[in-house]
Amino acid sequence: MTSFRLPPVVATTPWSAGINLAGALAVGYGLWHAAPTTAPWVLWSVIAGLAAWVARTLIALRSGSRTVAAGEGSAAGGSSVAGFSVAGSSVAGSSVAGSSVAGSSVAGSSVAGSSVAGSSAADSSVAGSSVAGFSSGGLAARATAAALLVVMVLAGAVTAIPTQGLGVALLIVAVLVMTSDPAIALPVWGGAVLVGVLGIAAGAVLAISGAAGPDRVNVLGLIAVFAGLALAVVAGLGRRAQRVLLAERERARADALRAEATAHRVAIARDLHDVLAHSLGGLVVQLDAAEALLDAGNADRAAERVTAARRLAVAGLDEAREAVRALREPAEERGSDSGAAVAPAEFERRVRELVAEAGETRLDVAGAPRPLSAALAEALARAVQEGMSNARKHAPGTEVRIRLVWHPDRVECTIENPIRPGAALPRGDRGALAATGGGYGLAGIRERFAVLGGTVQAGVMPGPSAGAGIGGGAPRRGAAEAGDRFVLRVEAPA
Repeated sequence: MTSFRLPPVVATTPWSAGINLAGALAVGYGLWHAAPTTAPWVLWSVIAGLAAWVARTLIALRSGSRTVAAGEGSAAGGSSVAGFSVAGSSVAGSSVAGSSVAGSSVAGSSVAGSSVAGSSAADSSVAGSSVAGFSSGGLAARATAAALLVVMVLAGAVTAIPTQGLGVALLIVAVLVMTSDPAIALPVWGGAVLVGVLGIAAGAVLAISGAAGPDRVNVLGLIAVFAGLALAVVAGLGRRAQRVLLAERERARADALRAEATAHRVAIARDLHDVLAHSLGGLVVQLDAAEALLDAGNADRAAERVTAARRLAVAGLDEAREAVRALREPAEERGSDSGAAVAPAEFERRVRELVAEAGETRLDVAGAPRPLSAALAEALARAVQEGMSNARKHAPGTEVRIRLVWHPDRVECTIENPIRPGAALPRGDRGALAATGGGYGLAGIRERFAVLGGTVQAGVMPGPSAGAGIGGGAPRRGAAEAGDRFVLRVEAPA
């Protein structure tokens, strides 16, 4: 069983609080005119209810001021929203009608004013940037507000009939407040409505017995009071549903922003990995070769390796600038560029440039090339980079074979390299370069092709390469054996 928890105090604005106070004054004015013919206990009960109404309005106003102050100090603070319940106003109309039928024009006008104020109280404005729109307040404020609502329910219910409908304004305001607040559970506001019904019946009995004054009980007035209470419940539940829907929309908006931020971070990480892993990995290979050539006394070839390393560094910087530029562009521009077509000659030129930079790499092309979307061309190029980077890390000095196959409905790219006997895959200890792998490269490739509706397979395939063809089924994972090869195969609709 869940423990009882006091609901938060719904914040209100000065405008809404002013209407509430005006309604309380209207009820007080009607009470003053009806005092000569009203029993003392009825007068004091209505006065207690009015005091509770004013006190709770001031608590809600203070809570709203604190929420607005907190919202102004927060960068994510939302603008305050002030509104008034149309349904609550209709309740006021029914209450006025009930009071008029009861036969007291003064009381009827008072109920009209108080009921409008009740609609304002029930539709307390939402201020600040919290998802549900509530200001929780302290425990003392919650307990005081709850106690004041109880006083309003009891005083309004018992005095509704003896005051010819005047006291029902207190009950309507309290019921509207409780039923419109999503933080108040059904047993609580349902119990308040039940107490209101029983209180109205008790007040009617006291009025019939003469204990509440000389006024007679009007049957139509009694029906109007119950109708006003029912309309208050309906109006409050309508406002409650509106608040719940608003909270769900805010929550969905926050989840969407969080998902967008996460996707943006993943895109940044993926692009940085693709750029840095390729360029820095190539630098390590070239510099290692230069160091080995210097140790062997071959300074000329070492200088060529250093020059090649410089070209890789410049190319890496260019790619990094391009990645930063793409990330800084508005989302709309990036979305429009992603659908632009890339000519097959341009795409093949880019792949051949990657192959030329790597060295010891063979490129085979089969099928009829055709234009690709920018996103697919980028994904294929990154897959080629990732395959060559993995080969440099885990099988340096081996030939990398790249096969690009243009199928009628899709494009397939396979990158494979032989595995030396005893090598661990894919994160074995093969020196400093092999130790730099974090496993993010293949994850990024899978993310790129998942967006495009493609597939990615990576793992060990048994036996030597089939030359022009790539056979043997899907790659498998496991320990490498003599003659095995590591294969990265990607494909996507084109």
